[in-house]
Amino acid sequence: MVSFSSATIANILSVGVNSLLVALKLIIGFFTGSISLIADGFDSILDLITAAFAGVGEKVSKKPADSSHPFGHHKFQLVFSIAIALTLFISSYFIASESIERLVNHTLLPVDYLYLIIIAAVISFVGKTAMSISLFKIGKKINSVVIIANAKNYRTDAFSSIFVLIAVVGSYFNVWWLDPICAFIIVGLIIFTGFEIAKVSIPDLLDRGAPQEVLDKLTEIALSHPDVKEVHIVRLRTILGYYTGDFHILVDPQMTIFEAHEVSEKVKQNLENEGIFRELIIHLEPFTPEESLEGKS
Repeated sequence: MVSFSSATIANILSVGVNSLLVALKLIIGFFTGSISLIADGFDSILDLITAAFAGVGEKVSKKPADSSHPFGHHKFQLVFSIAIALTLFISSYFIASESIERLVNHTLLPVDYLYLIIIAAVISFVGKTAMSISLFKIGKKINSVVIIANAKNYRTDAFSSIFVLIAVVGSYFNVWWLDPICAFIIVGLIIFTGFEIAKVSIPDLLDRGAPQEVLDKLTEIALSHPDVKEVHIVRLRTILGYYTGDFHILVDPQMTIFEAHEVSEKVKQNLENEGIFRELIIHLEPFTPEESLEGKS
């Protein structure tokens, strides 16, 4: 029996659902001339691209460390997450351009086919909402920023479908400007989602440091070992919800190398048991006035 990982299941769901929605929305969108539905359809095409980014990013990030990437490939998730944000920004430009043209030309949707737009919008709303909920659960379960980014994108798409329905109501009452205006709102949602994804991914890609409470937590746990006299020069960086880096601990200078190493390993184990620290490097130093920050002060 074939067993699929959570990330693979998420990718299969994304590609399958989006393929169906792309076909549905673009066929009906071009047939009826609904720019808001066409905008939604092109956004679904981009969802197929982002699903591909998510699949490749997740696979590459799981590769073990090698000579080229001795610290692993985890950051590839962040790179692909930023790529998702960029595709959202690009799509918003083309949709906004078409919307401006519709506003200038006072284009009104044909009333005879409004029910087709309603069907497509309702199916899209249900499908995207279900996808968003499913991917949020999977992304949080396996701590994948790419899958969570995809989930946020689908959440935006679900809201987009609501504005498509509003555009239909406007056309029914001969409000010609409501369809392109709703398309502009969808563009705004797309841009907002792109910034939200980038805001999370870029700082981690640039080795954002840990907040003070995390630094204090590390120091507290390290000092809880009876043989650790002092902790200083703590340097941590954030990556995918974990903290990694290095710090110094000072121990009795009379300890043997073996004993000091045992202390270091126990401190590292205690920290990594917390669940938020990973791959820490501990520098051992003798607890002397020359090395101690307390002694220097």
